[in-house]
Amino acid sequence: MKKLLAILVAMVAFTFAAKAASYEINDASIDALVAEAEMVAPASADAAATAGLSSASADSKTIVAFVLDTVGLGAFGIHRLILGTRAINVLLYIITFGGIFGIIPLVDWIMLLLDIVEGTASYIGNPSFIMWL
Repeated sequence: MKKLLAILVAMVAFTFAAKAASYEINDASIDALVAEAEMVAPASADAAATAGLSSASADSKTIVAFVLDTVGLGAFGIHRLILGTRAINVLLYIITFGGIFGIIPLVDWIMLLLDIVEGTASYIGNPSFIMWL
């Protein structure tokens, strides 16, 4: 309890110590940076594919599913809808009291985290109830 109180006091102290009144924006330097900037675009669709832009939507789906599973919607299987699974799996998550009492969403969370770290999107479109098997 003492540690929690000390952390709370430290957070409040740091909040009052941070003051934004001394910061100012230099419009001239921002305008100079914008004037020097160049627009860079890929030469063709092949260049975009080699830059990894084609898998951006798959990566974003995995990240959105991970976030939904993190905030607690994993117990309802909402993260599986984002990944493109069958709608019956959401019903199975609900019937089994949050995916076998929360065990399946927990393992889903771990597997999605590994997917994000490795940069793969291996669980998109997986129709099975237990997606990692």
